[in-house]
Amino acid sequence: MSEDNEEKRAKYCVFCGKYIEEGRIYCPNCGKLVLKIKPEKKEVKQQIVRRPVVGEKIQITRKCSGCGSIITSSVLDQCPICNTMLEKISEQKKLMIQKKPGLIFTNKKFEVEQKFILKKDTWNLKEGINIFGNCLYILIIIYFLLFTIIAFQTEATKIELNMNIILLSQIPELLFGIYPLWYIYSKKHSYKKLGLISEFKKFILALLIGVLVGLCLFLINYFSGYLIDLISDRGLDFFEIKETIEEQNSIIRDADFLLIALLTILLSLGSFSTEIVFRGVLHNTLKERFKNDFKVILFVALIYSVLMLLFSFPIGLGYFYVNFIIFTILGLLYEINKNLYNTIIASIFYNLLIVIFLVL
Repeated sequence: MSEDNEEKRAKYCVFCGKYIEEGRIYCPNCGKLVLKIKPEKKEVKQQIVRRPVVGEKIQITRKCSGCGSIITSSVLDQCPICNTMLEKISEQKKLMIQKKPGLIFTNKKFEVEQKFILKKDTWNLKEGINIFGNCLYILIIIYFLLFTIIAFQTEATKIELNMNIILLSQIPELLFGIYPLWYIYSKKHSYKKLGLISEFKKFILALLIGVLVGLCLFLINYFSGYLIDLISDRGLDFFEIKETIEEQNSIIRDADFLLIALLTILLSLGSFSTEIVFRGVLHNTLKERFKNDFKVILFVALIYSVLMLLFSFPIGLGYFYVNFIIFTILGLLYEINKNLYNTIIASIFYNLLIVIFLVL
């Protein structure tokens, strides 16, 4: 329809068809309101298809295959409940996820996901305590297995001390440090998490410091004999430790060279294993939570001394005090440059000097 026809139609009433003069809004014939008809303009709305933008919030939900927990965190690689590895998130989705901390529902409360994130170079509190606890389970199980085997093979009511028993007594302390190393390897974490810094200059420095401190520890152990004599004279030697030590030393002196060399190797590996568990795991874990270095050192030394009182051979209060002093010194040594090789070398050299002193 043309504009002329459209304007012409607008001059007549749409109800009765009567001509309407310009400027009038009511029909003079029927009296109805006359509206000028204008063509409608239809607005066409274009649908805009939005593409995801970097930083846009996208909900990520994963179900744990181990315990069935629903995990909405985008940064956790493992289930915080059962430690089962979760399904991997694609790199494309990671780019579109809003960087905002998620929440984990545990024990009837929500906790920030950062608490459960496993870092490659530092220990999470829950993670470190779990690893240390598993090491203790291994120590207890191996200790009682060896004790049961020795007890069944010995017909006498009292187990007689010999070189074989001395060698076997080193096995629990040697093996319980393997688990943290396997854990670090399996998770592809950094061994710096254990404090193992193998840079050449730092390793040479650790070697020099370790040898010097190992000599000091040997002197402490040598003069600890006076402490054991004092405890024995006071009637506090409930386990007859003085006689046991003399008997053990006599057996080592009379043993073959190969058995003495084997004992030295086992003591060295045991020292490495002990430092991995108590210093590399427990000490470093507590340092992440409690910033007081000296309290952490004393606590770790106390835990070690109590465990050695229960599971080492021979046992006695004298050994408890000596172990506590030596382990406290090793803790202070570790804090010098945070290199675990310091304490490992010091501990190995200390045990080596003890064996050499006994043989000579």
